[in-house]
Amino acid sequence: MPAGIRAFVDVLGVEKAIGVLTEQGGQVFYIPKHPTQNCEFVKVFGMDMCTALSRYAEQQYQVPMLNKVLAQVRNQTIVNEVAKGTTIQELVKRFKITRQWINKILHEYNAYEASEVYREQQMEFKL
Repeated sequence: MPAGIRAFVDVLGVEKAIGVLTEQGGQVFYIPKHPTQNCEFVKVFGMDMCTALSRYAEQQYQVPMLNKVLAQVRNQTIVNEVAKGTTIQELVKRFKITRQWINKILHEYNAYEASEVYREQQMEFKL
């Protein structure tokens, strides 16, 4: 999970983080070096969240989109499952996405070479 998202979950908790990301995702905020209660970011997210993202101080920060984060988590899960031996067809059923999309994910994560199971599955598919 991206570091920025971990900060939202750590500070706000899972449910509140989901709500905030759903509502504010994609919005750009300035994170001040010395935040006050009057800062827009602090008004929306609170002082604790501003402090948690202090490495972005004096910068604009785009709040992550929840759907993008969930897709990243899903993609990493797919890569991990293939490495453990889960078949592509099982993942198609589980995640309700096409075989081609799973192959694209594996290619983007360079997981093809890491998975002997993948090569075996491809051979079976071609036969």
